[in-house]
Amino acid sequence: MLKVGFAFNLNIQRCEIEVGEEKQIIDKGYKPLLELFEKYNMRANWFVSGYSSEIIENIDKPFLNKIIEAKNKTIKLGTYTYTHPIPQLLNKDEFIHQVRVGKEYDKNILKEDTKGFLPPEFAYSKEMASVLYDNGIDWIITLASSVEKSYKKQNIVDDPYQPCILDIDEEKKLLAVAAAYELPDCPARFLKLMMKGLLPVDTVIEGIKKFHQEHPDKFLLFKRDGETVFIDYFNSGFEKTYEVLDEFLSKLSQLDFVEPVWIEDVLEKEEIKHTIKLDDFLGNTKIETFTEGAAKPIWDLTKKVRNEINKAEKENKDPQIIAKAWHHLLLSHNSDGRIGYWFSKWNPGEHEVAPSRRQFCEDNLNIALDLLK
Repeated sequence: MLKVGFAFNLNIQRCEIEVGEEKQIIDKGYKPLLELFEKYNMRANWFVSGYSSEIIENIDKPFLNKIIEAKNKTIKLGTYTYTHPIPQLLNKDEFIHQVRVGKEYDKNILKEDTKGFLPPEFAYSKEMASVLYDNGIDWIITLASSVEKSYKKQNIVDDPYQPCILDIDEEKKLLAVAAAYELPDCPARFLKLMMKGLLPVDTVIEGIKKFHQEHPDKFLLFKRDGETVFIDYFNSGFEKTYEVLDEFLSKLSQLDFVEPVWIEDVLEKEEIKHTIKLDDFLGNTKIETFTEGAAKPIWDLTKKVRNEINKAEKENKDPQIIAKAWHHLLLSHNSDGRIGYWFSKWNPGEHEVAPSRRQFCEDNLNIALDLLK
C-alpha cells in the first residue's frame, strides 16, 4: 500500500489580503478544505500559525471549535511558529520566541501540545533544529530533494520517501519526513497548477500511480497552503478550485493501493533505517525577497528594533516594556507583509502585498521603538 498524507500550513496573514478582511479566507478557504477531507475520509496534518489561531478564535469561534473537534478524526495539528516569519532573517533569540509563542498559542487556543513542525518556506539550519528540539518538537517536514542530497553525501542508496532520524548533534535528534514537490510526468508544483486549472486532475492521478510503482509501500506526502481553495482562485481568477479539489480527492480515495495516513502514523509504525544530516537551506525563495527593493525600509527598521531590544536587555530596563517590545517585533516578523519582489524559481514576482499588510509590519516595529524610548 502507498501511504498518502497531506500537510497544510495555515497562515491567515496572506500578503494579498488586506488586514481585517481575513474572514473570507476562513469561509472560502479553510472551511471548504476541511469539508472535503471529511467528505472523502482523507487525513491531513494542519500546521496553524499562532496568529492564525488567534484571528480564527476572534472572528469565527464556531469554526475554531470545529477544528478542535476534527482532531484525531480528520486532522492532526502541528506548529507553524507565531507569525510565519522567514527563519533565515531571524537571529537565534527571535526564532526561539517564534517557536515558544507559537506553541503557547497551540496549547491555549487549539488545546494541543504540538510535536511536529513545518518550516516556513522549508528553511532549515542546524541552529533551527536545535531550537526546535529544545522546545519539545519531535519531528519536522523537509523536502525529498534535501533528503536525497544527504543520502548522496553519506553514500546511502535507498528511497527518500520514508522517515529518517535527523542528527543535529551528539545529544539532539529529530525525526524527519519528506514532502514531494514532484511526481512522475508532472511539472513541479503540480498541486498548485492543478488547483488553478492549469493541470488536469487525471494527470496528477496518473502521476500518483507511477509514483506507487517507483516507490512501492512508501510515503507520499503532499504539501500545500491551507488557503489553497480560496487563494488559488483569488490569484488566478479560475473559479472552480473547490470542484478541482473535490474531483482530486474523490479519485484519490478510489485508488485501491492508497492508504490515507497522518504523518504520526508513519513515524509510529514504519521502520526507521537511516540517520542523516541535512545541509542548511535558506528556503524556497531568496533572502533578497525580504531585504531589498520595496522590502528594504522594513528590513532596516527591523534591525534597528532588534538592536534597541538587545540594548534594553543589557541595560536591565523594565522587563514589562521589553516583553511588549518583543511581542510587537514578533508581530512584525510576518513574511507576507515584508515581500519586496518575489525571488522564486517557481513563480517570480507572483505576490503583490496589500498596503495594510505591509503597514501592519511597519506599525508594529514603530510601536516597539516607541516603547523602548
